[in-house]
Amino acid sequence: MSERAEMTLVFLMFCALGIAAMAPSVTFGDAGEFTACAATLSLAHAPSYPLAALLGKALGTVLPLGNWAFRTNLLSALCGAGALALLVRALRLGGLGAAGRWAAVLGLGLCPLWRYESGVTEVFALHGLVLAWILWLIVRFSGRLFAPRPMAALGLAFGFGAANHHTIVLAAPAAAWEVWRSFRSAQGSSRDSVRALAWSLAAFAAGFFLYLFLPLRARALPPFDWGHPVDLPRFLWVLLRKDYGSLSLTVEGAAPFGAAAVWSQLGRWLGAARDGLGPAFLGLAAVGLAVRKDLRPGRTGLLLWIFFSGPFFLILGNPSFDSQTSGALERFYLCSWMGVAVLAAAGVEAVGRLWKPAAWLLLLVPLAASLPARGRWWLREDFAAYDYGRSVLKSVPPGAALVMDGGDDTFYTTAFLSFAQRLRADVDLHDRGGVVFRGAYGEDFRRLSASEKEARRVRVERLLAAQGRLFYSTVKDRVLPDMPLQAWGLLRRPLPAGALREPAGLWETYPFRWQEEILSGHYRDRALVCFYPVMRAAALQEQGLLEPALLELRRAWGMAPDALWLAGTLSFAARWIGFSAAQKGAWDLAGRAYLLALAAEPGRAESWDGLGTAHERAGRPQEAERAYREAARLEPGSGKAYYNLGALYWGRSRWAEAAQAFSEAARLEPGNAAAAAYALQARRRADKAR
Repeated sequence: MSERAEMTLVFLMFCALGIAAMAPSVTFGDAGEFTACAATLSLAHAPSYPLAALLGKALGTVLPLGNWAFRTNLLSALCGAGALALLVRALRLGGLGAAGRWAAVLGLGLCPLWRYESGVTEVFALHGLVLAWILWLIVRFSGRLFAPRPMAALGLAFGFGAANHHTIVLAAPAAAWEVWRSFRSAQGSSRDSVRALAWSLAAFAAGFFLYLFLPLRARALPPFDWGHPVDLPRFLWVLLRKDYGSLSLTVEGAAPFGAAAVWSQLGRWLGAARDGLGPAFLGLAAVGLAVRKDLRPGRTGLLLWIFFSGPFFLILGNPSFDSQTSGALERFYLCSWMGVAVLAAAGVEAVGRLWKPAAWLLLLVPLAASLPARGRWWLREDFAAYDYGRSVLKSVPPGAALVMDGGDDTFYTTAFLSFAQRLRADVDLHDRGGVVFRGAYGEDFRRLSASEKEARRVRVERLLAAQGRLFYSTVKDRVLPDMPLQAWGLLRRPLPAGALREPAGLWETYPFRWQEEILSGHYRDRALVCFYPVMRAAALQEQGLLEPALLELRRAWGMAPDALWLAGTLSFAARWIGFSAAQKGAWDLAGRAYLLALAAEPGRAESWDGLGTAHERAGRPQEAERAYREAARLEPGSGKAYYNLGALYWGRSRWAEAAQAFSEAARLEPGNAAAAAYALQARRRADKAR
């Protein structure tokens, strides 16, 4: 098969797979934002990703198929397939045989992460395409990389790459090493090096100049206008990602740094590579590294590629290990995995030299590994984010003001529907942070202090509430100080004093389509989908239907026990159900509610106290004693648990223990006269019983 035919076959094969498997509309994460930015030529979150926005707009205009998210998902499918086509061409130019080339392409192209990023609107499939372009340039011009033409091509690739994602810089050490190696082998002069560097920098600037899109477009006030970079200071603020920290992945920043952190991040990368590519693929890469000395790029260059774009990236950012951060990190591994794929191709070649059929049999490894994980990347019926955004907009009447109290998935799904699809243009969208949408809080809002911001929010939102227009997307039961919130489907609305709570009647109108395998494989999906039963529980609880409300909370916990926002929210709601059930004397229900609260937050003494009371009233004194003692251990400065423990012992006529517990309660809370009195009486009864 000719080089061009092989490249075309790889592209068409993975293009067909990508189109067949890609999501039909918007997905969770940043997809809604990127789609809306492509449709409206807006500025996404820093650094705004101008290349992705411009390409998305171009493709969506030339091929007006389906909704805008379908078109930008199609761009990812094309970029993912194009990256693999360039990779197979680079491997062929590097002298690797057909079995090794196809093993590398199948191993990388069929891994769940690559497939997922090729089916949603994100910047990482395009990032992979630029990386494959750089790899191909390194191999194609390996003997004369320092010449003006190859250096200009490399500079242009890095310039375009930086206009898409800043992490393209992590491939620079490997490229620089290969250029230096080529320069030394050809015995180039200092004049040659200066000339080559000049060509490279000029071409890089040509690609990087795409960032001029930011100030030019910001002047037109597009729907998304992060940072409004119309002048140099604000342009640099966005370009350098100052809201996040230039070397931070998220606004939370990095975890504490040290030697232990270095080893833990190395282990994290190895674990992710093992899980994503498979142990067999990593083993083949290790074989290739050990036995092949004639690789292009060379072994040192490949190790630099893998190290800087993989472990070094993690060590530099030192992100925490919580489930939310770990889920966000996954897509950043693809760059380093491309280098692993090259080594794996060499490993297959080495096996083929021992027994040629074995090299071809190794193609079954990525095929076999991809089938069990198909549910994680087959997104053809993934309507969860689309349904969520539609349901949110369906929940508000005409002319409403929807104020979102956090939650990127709410921001971006509603923005996609409103800005890209032009649905519900009558609804005013706002975020309480004043970051995402052009807010109602004033142009100076982000320059205010925290207390001034809160005062401004309260003033503006009171006015909206007085007009009857205000609806919140929030997990809180109170935002404005003097207005409780009523559950209103997926949203909440403020209630003026004395107003009656009326059921919204929205739940029967909501579509709720989600796939279990996608939830299990992707944090963002399960962390959002569990919001449905949480809000359903809030509505049922307001109606006094405590048992169904508890079932909904249990359902939410089963969906996403690792969702960072869920534990505290669910624990509070379950405790409230437990308290309400206790007031009705439903002690079994109260006990189950407190147990669920403890599943979410095991270290909360308040829940152990409530559980102890439920056990005590249900006639389970031993369980009650254990619960009270655990509450006392968790909150040693509080006398409440000791008081309850004393009451338990009193009821069981265990006078000495009751006296001791009441005495401890009185010591911890000197103002508790009842505890001191009961301690005295219990001590007298204990003395009389001797």
